[in-house]
Amino acid sequence: MININNEKVREVIQSIHESMLRNVKRGGQVKEEFVMENRIFSFICHDYDLGPAKCAAEMNRKYGYDLNADEVIQVFRNRRMANPGERKELFQWAEKVADCFAGAITGRRDAYDKFEKVRKTTVTKNGKWHKSQERIAAIMIYERYPEIDLHDDTDKLHLLGNILAKYFFFDMSDAISEAYGFPQYRDKKAQAAAVGKPENKISYEQAIKRIDQLEKNLERTNTLLQDLQDEFEEQLEANKVKELADFFARLNSEKYGCILDELLVLRKGIDMLRKSNYELPIEINGLLVMVRKLIQFVRDSHIDPIMKTDSIKVVTASDVEFCNYEGTPFASEDERKQVRVISPGWIYKDKELQISRPKVKEEY
Repeated sequence: MININNEKVREVIQSIHESMLRNVKRGGQVKEEFVMENRIFSFICHDYDLGPAKCAAEMNRKYGYDLNADEVIQVFRNRRMANPGERKELFQWAEKVADCFAGAITGRRDAYDKFEKVRKTTVTKNGKWHKSQERIAAIMIYERYPEIDLHDDTDKLHLLGNILAKYFFFDMSDAISEAYGFPQYRDKKAQAAAVGKPENKISYEQAIKRIDQLEKNLERTNTLLQDLQDEFEEQLEANKVKELADFFARLNSEKYGCILDELLVLRKGIDMLRKSNYELPIEINGLLVMVRKLIQFVRDSHIDPIMKTDSIKVVTASDVEFCNYEGTPFASEDERKQVRVISPGWIYKDKELQISRPKVKEEY
């Protein structure tokens, strides 16, 4: 637990709060997508093994969402943390950062140095930076040490996406270094820009410190603007993908007669007629051409069936967790049942985005 009655600690918390206000203002309009993601992350901060189904249940209970496991899985996929083992490593790293932060905010130089070292390490095994790691680290700090939230900043933190949360996290480190006179963080771009510059020896130390601070702020602001532009373009692309998925989801809804499923049935029927050398009436040739074009359109859009219609499968309860299952309840996790695939389910293959669930029915 952090002693928030310490004067220096309160000074750091105040500085962090001011940074939060700046970043929330930069964020502008509230993005519900960020809020939902951050709330999910906050639950996982308390249970690194929390699965999608339980996570959805917690979100529905506490915040009144109507989420299912598939939607939580999609959040994980969007944030490149669908693998449970890698997701756990990410939150374990964030826990180490939070522990070091707790020591650093009280003025311990050894804890600050360790905090600086740990927070600059990559989480992924391939050595690449995870885009959400600073965001999760900031959330972890507030979840593990809620006593520092003197200004209700936790709710504000949930408004921030990857980029603004990252720069807020940097500001948290700077707030500690400024309060205790520790060396400040400077990113690689700033360091590279400083190489070769002659040292400007001025006797007025405070003026030098101020100039250095302004240069650092300018460099960080420029980088922030570029990162925000990159994030905006990523969101624009993600919105295009979502619109495409929503279109095909409506196309395969019961309201419109499950058109994607019917296309598979039609194709299968036409193939059977051709194999039997049946001569189709010339009047319906135009209809067959339209069916072929529709099927080609679906394929070209990289929309693929998940299962094979009318296939028979032997499944357990976990196997049908992400299907629409019609049949008697499973008596245990090990019980096996034979089911027939009624609807194959559909997926946007490029983005591993599920459009509709497969539907299976128990065979008696």
